[in-house]
Amino acid sequence: MSIILSTIVWSPLLFALIALFLPERNDEQRARVRTIALGGAGASFFVTTFFAILGQIGLGAGGGLASAYQESHTWFSNFLFQAHYDLVADGITLPLLVVVTTVFGCAIFHSWKVHERVRLYVILVLILETAVNGVLCSADFVLFAAFWGLLLLPMYLLIRIYGGDGSRRAAAWFAGFHAVSLALIIATVAIIVAEAGTQSSDMGTDLTKFSVTAETVGFWLSFLAFAIAMAIFPVHTWMLEAQAKASPGVAMILSGTMLLLGGYGMMRISLLVFPVPAHYYSFVITGLAVVGAFWGSIGALRQDELRRFIGYMNVAQMSLVLLAIGAQTSVALVGAVLLLAGQGFGSAMLTLVSGAVEERTRTTSIRNMGGLVSQAPRLAGFWLVAAASVIGVPMLAGFTGDFMVFAGSFPEHRIATVLVMASVIVTTGGLLWVASRVFFGPARDQFARVRDVTLLDLTVLIPLVAALVLFGVRVGAVVPVIANGVLEITTRMSGG
Repeated sequence: MSIILSTIVWSPLLFALIALFLPERNDEQRARVRTIALGGAGASFFVTTFFAILGQIGLGAGGGLASAYQESHTWFSNFLFQAHYDLVADGITLPLLVVVTTVFGCAIFHSWKVHERVRLYVILVLILETAVNGVLCSADFVLFAAFWGLLLLPMYLLIRIYGGDGSRRAAAWFAGFHAVSLALIIATVAIIVAEAGTQSSDMGTDLTKFSVTAETVGFWLSFLAFAIAMAIFPVHTWMLEAQAKASPGVAMILSGTMLLLGGYGMMRISLLVFPVPAHYYSFVITGLAVVGAFWGSIGALRQDELRRFIGYMNVAQMSLVLLAIGAQTSVALVGAVLLLAGQGFGSAMLTLVSGAVEERTRTTSIRNMGGLVSQAPRLAGFWLVAAASVIGVPMLAGFTGDFMVFAGSFPEHRIATVLVMASVIVTTGGLLWVASRVFFGPARDQFARVRDVTLLDLTVLIPLVAALVLFGVRVGAVVPVIANGVLEITTRMSGG
């Protein structure tokens, strides 16, 4: 049990190293490389699933961060401060680990559609998974920053090498914004270490000794860093470019895991470490949530490019998470974690289905599509299921998250909550409008030979559907675990 978190974090990298020494000169060798990569992602997924079951039993019974599963070793001490290789999994981390390991497993299955530089592709995906898992499990600020920095290169290369026309520009946008985010996080960590006065970067140290100036500056530095990662208005343009120009498998990772990390970091650092300015500036946070919700939902209606439409939907959805972060109540924050999970699965599905539609129709224009339901009814069904989860239909992952965010936010920010709720109506209309334009209406002759989902498509999409349903039906088992993880944040926010 003492190395279970290290297994989750590092097993993808271990299998990436194995794949590095495998040849890929023919189809059989490329299949072997993919199988090895699937072993790395699968090991992380199955260990996480087993761990989540144990976490539901242990963390749901009570206790905070200190009672979570933890792994700690001294990393380096011959410097100005001590840093620790400190991994932890509490009630917030566990469900999000399930999300990211599921999405990365599906991404490796999707690699069977990649026919060039397969080895490089799966190695980059596995390195990226190690970085994402590391961010979620880090309980040391320096370690957190190190894993955050590790996200940059593999995602840049995945967008740049495997994307379509415009991928160079999209990769440059991502790299530039993520570099700024990384610099802001490093500055935040420097302030924390300097102000804590303990010569330690451990997240479990006493963080109540900050001066007012340091706490305010640290809050805004971290908030901006994670707002960039969440693609919150107005720092969202990088995500729109990457979502539209990356390959479908890479865009799935981006929307299913990278955005999630921003919301997680904002709760784990911006709220937990800097509770006083977070509470004082909550009206600014909720104001940005309102603007972002309408900007994303209305902006989506103006798009003709299918995956850019989904990018704007992501902006709108992450604004709901930002509303909960501004409300800072336990109910809203639990809902935010559920929304991050539902967003991860739902947006990943929408991205993959959109990629499949673009591949089959050979166009990205919504205006030039239509009538596909007669040739690809299962593909239309997968789109509608994912859209239903994003909208918040009962029995799917997004429903309880939406309800708890609005219920927890309304007592604190009534006008903002009502406005964001109104934006959801626009989001719903947009998703239904796109479904109507792409899949329904009169059939078009040029799409007469469009094929429905293949066995490989089913292999990738069915696990995502199962996860959406599982998180919707079994939400009663998940909420106590998340509530336990949120407890430390709300205690700090209340001055405890």
